[in-house]
Amino acid sequence: MPDDKHMSGPAFAAAGEDGMRCCSKDGKTWTDGQGGKDGQLYSAIVFGKGQCVAAARFGGSVVSAVTADGSTWKTASFDAQYAYYIGALVFFNDQFIGVGSTFYMSSDDGLKWEPRRNLPEKKTAGQDPAMHRFAVGNGLLVGVGDYGNAIVTRDARDWKFAPDTKPANALIDVTFGNGVFVAGGLHGLRMRSTDGVTWTDRTPGEEGEHINFINFDGKHFVGIGQGATYVSPDGIKWERIVNQNAPTIAAYGNGAYVGALWPGKLLHSPDGIEWKQAAELSQSVACLAFGVFGM
Repeated sequence: MPDDKHMSGPAFAAAGEDGMRCCSKDGKTWTDGQGGKDGQLYSAIVFGKGQCVAAARFGGSVVSAVTADGSTWKTASFDAQYAYYIGALVFFNDQFIGVGSTFYMSSDDGLKWEPRRNLPEKKTAGQDPAMHRFAVGNGLLVGVGDYGNAIVTRDARDWKFAPDTKPANALIDVTFGNGVFVAGGLHGLRMRSTDGVTWTDRTPGEEGEHINFINFDGKHFVGIGQGATYVSPDGIKWERIVNQNAPTIAAYGNGAYVGALWPGKLLHSPDGIEWKQAAELSQSVACLAFGVFGM
């Protein structure tokens, strides 16, 4: 693939197996990228402060990688004790926040991390709920995850789980737009909330059409499921549109969707419905993000 090094401005970033990291200005042409070590899996990525930060697990450690231009990466690692791996990354209140199943960490630069702090204890079905994705809005950071759980914070210090959650409301991704949070999950499930605590307008979908990515494009909420894309102006009334070759992870930016399918296929779509393969990498992609370099 052509090499598009030293980027500035808006860009997509992808990371995944064996330390793979690469970037693209348009989601179609991707850099040759960076590699790491066999078994090093980057599973979370986010933009903030004009940089892109990715987090990986490698043996008993967490590895974090930071780039300001999509080409030159700095890395650091710390002991995760084979248990405290970062499962999600988000940029909130001018900090990078890494979240695991029972803890969170903060960093100013994505390399040096503050000590772990415990999340409130909440066990469902005897297990700690893993939080999958987060969204920022209304001055809040809201995350959704296993067993229908949702968590919210105003300062990334004091966290609160939504009460009375139900395992049937398993959510995978969440976005913010028009003053509300809208989440999507297993079997096409959609729900919405203004505060991350009370969730309403539960709308089930079709069996197997798991919504792996949901986004607000400025006019509509778009939930990309396996077999169908769900579109809504408000998170209440939805249109189901059959899709093909939909990705299992995705990102949105500059009016386009970028997605990934195993084992390393990168896809592009103008609307989240029709997908075309743009590139194929030698390693599988596990996370995608859109943001800005050099702010």
